[in-house]
Amino acid sequence: MLKKIGLRKLAVTTSALLVVFMIYLFPLSDKIDANKSVEYIDENTLKTVYLLDENNYVSEVNLPVEETEIEKILKKKLELITYNEKTKDKIQKGFKPIIPEDTQILSLKVDNDTCTVDFSKELLNISQVLEEKLISSIVYTLTSEKEVSKVIIKVEGKTLERLPNSNELLPNVLDRTYGINKNYDINSLYNLTKTTIYYVGENDDYTYYIPVTKITNSDKEKITVIVNELKSSVLYQSNLSSYLSSNAELKKYEILEDAVSLTFNDKIFESIYNENILEEVVYTIGMSILENYDVEKVMFYVDDKEVLTFEQ
Repeated sequence: MLKKIGLRKLAVTTSALLVVFMIYLFPLSDKIDANKSVEYIDENTLKTVYLLDENNYVSEVNLPVEETEIEKILKKKLELITYNEKTKDKIQKGFKPIIPEDTQILSLKVDNDTCTVDFSKELLNISQVLEEKLISSIVYTLTSEKEVSKVIIKVEGKTLERLPNSNELLPNVLDRTYGINKNYDINSLYNLTKTTIYYVGENDDYTYYIPVTKITNSDKEKITVIVNELKSSVLYQSNLSSYLSSNAELKKYEILEDAVSLTFNDKIFESIYNENILEEVVYTIGMSILENYDVEKVMFYVDDKEVLTFEQ
């Protein structure tokens, strides 16, 4: 008995020495560095900007902006979507700014709900493929702040009246009706309808959202268009995703003074075991509704029972 205990003690001791020896030979690579600083981001400082993703979609991304005054916030946001070495490290992998390198903001002013921004001539150094996306990125980045709903773009003091390459006319005062990531499905140039729909994008572990303005000749209610597009099993672009089940059915809707109410069947839930609606489903439907209707919130019902309310 004593011999067995002695052997067991010897085995334990030998094992312990072996572990120490191995650690000595192969030091742990994930040691904690007490001197290494950890960067924390205050969620209250996150602001929405619109950058190009790997598929050249103008995409909604949240980045920290420390400024508190509206004009300084807007200027900083424009700097974040301008290509330069200073901002490169502040942007997530897989995204890139669209405003051309060396573009300077000569002035920026907010008057009532209109932001007038004057850029240097380098703004015009954009390819024809990206010129519309450039305007969309600027307009959507600026109007994502509640204080701004209209944008006037100037270059060297003169209002930008045409796109720099195609020479296409631009409104003197721009807003989000200009559209973003435009997709045309038309058979006539008359009676055009624009419906902006938010899809899900994924980059490694980062989930983001991509607004697409679908331009059609359809006279269908935009709510119906939004839901039908999002629950389609085959999207018109394979790299745009939606988490809304194809079995989800919009049973009825109501457009109120400051809200839209949507009533779905229970297929909108995450699963038969979980009566929650996925965050991605709520956001894509909710933002699409707010983008197309002058309302402040979207109420989700399942079989006449209110489940949640979405507000931006």
